[in-house]
Amino acid sequence: MASQLRPFRVPERSRGDDSLALVHVNTQNTTPVAGTTQPRRKRASKPKVRTGCTTCKIRRVKCDETKPSCYRCTSTGRKCDGVPATQSQLFLPSSLSITVPGNAKERRIFHYFQVRTVPAFAGSSELAFWNNLVLKVGQQEPVVRNAIVALGTLHEDYQNRNGRFSRDMNTDPSYQEALVLYGKALHQLNDRLGERDRMSAKLALISSILFTCFEVLRRNNMSAIIHYSAGMKELARQIKKPREDEAASSQSLSAIPEFQPIPQNELDVLFRVFARYDVQACTFAKPRAEALSLHLSSQPPPFMNLTEVKIHLDNLLISVYQLIKSDLPKYRYWKASSVPSEWLIRRNEAIYTFEAWLASIESFLQYPSPNINPGPPTTNTSLILPPHEAKTLLGLRMQVKVALIILKTSIASPAETAFDAFLPDFVEIITRIEDLADSLSLPEAAPLDNESTAFTMELGIIHPLFVVATKCRDQVVRRRAIKALRRGGREGVWEGPVAAVVAEWVMGIEEAGLKGSEGEVVPERARIHDIRKDVDYEGRRVLVEAKRSMDQREWKVWETIRESVPF
Repeated sequence: MASQLRPFRVPERSRGDDSLALVHVNTQNTTPVAGTTQPRRKRASKPKVRTGCTTCKIRRVKCDETKPSCYRCTSTGRKCDGVPATQSQLFLPSSLSITVPGNAKERRIFHYFQVRTVPAFAGSSELAFWNNLVLKVGQQEPVVRNAIVALGTLHEDYQNRNGRFSRDMNTDPSYQEALVLYGKALHQLNDRLGERDRMSAKLALISSILFTCFEVLRRNNMSAIIHYSAGMKELARQIKKPREDEAASSQSLSAIPEFQPIPQNELDVLFRVFARYDVQACTFAKPRAEALSLHLSSQPPPFMNLTEVKIHLDNLLISVYQLIKSDLPKYRYWKASSVPSEWLIRRNEAIYTFEAWLASIESFLQYPSPNINPGPPTTNTSLILPPHEAKTLLGLRMQVKVALIILKTSIASPAETAFDAFLPDFVEIITRIEDLADSLSLPEAAPLDNESTAFTMELGIIHPLFVVATKCRDQVVRRRAIKALRRGGREGVWEGPVAAVVAEWVMGIEEAGLKGSEGEVVPERARIHDIRKDVDYEGRRVLVEAKRSMDQREWKVWETIRESVPF
């Protein structure tokens, strides 16, 4: 059904590629030994690990071979690539198996980036970006290669620290080395951009994503948004650039554009990555980047497979947030009679389309095609997925549900009490996430003390939980959401335990005047409308700015509350 998704083609997976890993990796030594020639496509005669999942092989630990995902991986928060039905040896694609320039340590980190960092940062629909652009360009261009080695070094350091943040990181040699490589890549990019060719534009966009990931991993979220915003501006220029520029430039020297156009197939891949990161930025801070355009068919397809479901959910989430970041939110405090009719029509049509898509996807997940779940029929026909797949899909669906709530309250809904009508949705969100967290045995953790190396750049359950904790005023439900946030781990710019601190502060402000009786309603005058936050990790504080209305008739007088909240 990809032909319905225009104007940007959805990248498709190659045949047989059903895992989240972007690179097929030979778990034996990938460096050729001088003077030896090994026949291709044959297993090593004495492998150290004969069976088990790829993740356990890379870690050199015994795999318990539980299917579909081994317990050794899932119990430690790692993504399990699954135990293959036949124990065939995996190899690097020939284009990625050549020697990477640099010293021995840089080559080791480049390999680490392929087998460990890429699976953590790649979304379910970003395979073409990391595999066909980042890794291949990194072999040829020093700018991208240094950015890869910098991010790989930082990720390895993060893993070695078990994801913990400490004030003495700045003196750690490995952390310092990552910063030096990062700075080197930044300087090289600035020099390279002066050439104004097609590769320069591509390098700018690829580097923007790598720099964004680097800043997010070291918890410098606002710098990450700056990098992503710069990349979004160049992406928007590339999308808007007429294809005639290329022909015109061959006829007139004066017609050479600022950057030569990037091929459409690569532009499609870059668009999807930036669009996904744009959603993340919209949930965390005030949108500041260019708007993107993604056409979503008004009717869901009659049949879908699991890969298409992920792509459709991605498209759905991107489409919702592109509408949310438009001029639509400014009409929240307007009277309905004053709102331009075209915006009311556009909002209502969008809600109808998005709800139809979500209902179709939920129906597929509840009653999948028989060939999706092979085996004897059972009374429960729901889709059975590995834990990390289940978390990804649930996160996407709950993100869409939350975005729809935001969309429905975007026009002529000034009062925060409008969110009270969505209590059943809030209960569903928290219940489903609690069930998932229990099945994954996710532990509660204080901010920065979560001893887990699990990290993903994908949005998942944290933002929906934060919306429930701050917009649902039911005392029981919001406390359940805050507790679940402490188990949320890290998802890109969102950190569950830190979000729990902010949500608890908001709850304290709103419930300060209550008597404590069950079922007591938070009055409108006490409710927080807008929340902005900036995390000082070294000082272990969250700088929170919130506003609430002092005028529930005209909505023009506001009280601003600022506080530095320790954690």
